[in-house]
Amino acid sequence: MRSRPAAAVTVGLALLALAGCAPGGGGSEAPPEQLPAELDLPEDAVLGLVGIATAANGATADVAIVVHASLPYLVPEAADAIATTIAWCTGEVDEDVITGRGYTFTAVDVTLAPRDGDWPADVTLAVLPQPNPEFGSTLAAGEGLRQVDASDDDSFGDAVPRCRQPAVLDGAGTGTVYLGIPGDITGANDAVSFAGWTFHDFGISALRPGALGVADVAFTSCVANVTQLGSEFGAPSTTWSERFDGAGCVVGGSVNPG
Repeated sequence: MRSRPAAAVTVGLALLALAGCAPGGGGSEAPPEQLPAELDLPEDAVLGLVGIATAANGATADVAIVVHASLPYLVPEAADAIATTIAWCTGEVDEDVITGRGYTFTAVDVTLAPRDGDWPADVTLAVLPQPNPEFGSTLAAGEGLRQVDASDDDSFGDAVPRCRQPAVLDGAGTGTVYLGIPGDITGANDAVSFAGWTFHDFGISALRPGALGVADVAFTSCVANVTQLGSEFGAPSTTWSERFDGAGCVVGGSVNPG
């Protein structure tokens, strides 16, 4: 077995060349203040996403999402994802479950960096991916993000299981979420190996889960790029779409978008 999926293709440093892109990726006359920051993607990236968020007080911030290639639980590089998942998912997912169900882990780096004005510290935004029940996937947030007992799925009852709780970002900052997908090494839900990530959504949104409501933040200039490595690992999936509007910068293939 290959030591890590990223070894299958040599990508090098990919650049999201955004100069001249208007909001949503179209046009060529957008002024510089409407363009998100450029994003250098590491060689193991399968997807990059950028955009601009504007708060109610007029402050703006750059959105940057980097999705790394999914790693099988067997490799040393997956250690942080495994440890974070086990620590958060007490009583739900442990090392035996991860091993027995053949998990892969997709690390997703999320950044909201102020660019103009004072970004409000009390603004909370939804972070994607979220667990996809169609794939039995789980979520664990690393430092900089937190998970909330909230959901748009009423079937959970009084409390959302910890591994199913969505992640949020408070104020500006950066963090990583780990998406765990059982069976992905051999192909989850009839998808090809290591392609389960493509049936999830990625991005940041004002549409917060459950009763958290909608944040007073608007999004513009969203641009996404699937790398060559991302194409090798299944993107775009059959349900892939871009949802670039005032409510968020979201791209992906969730079959249960909520």
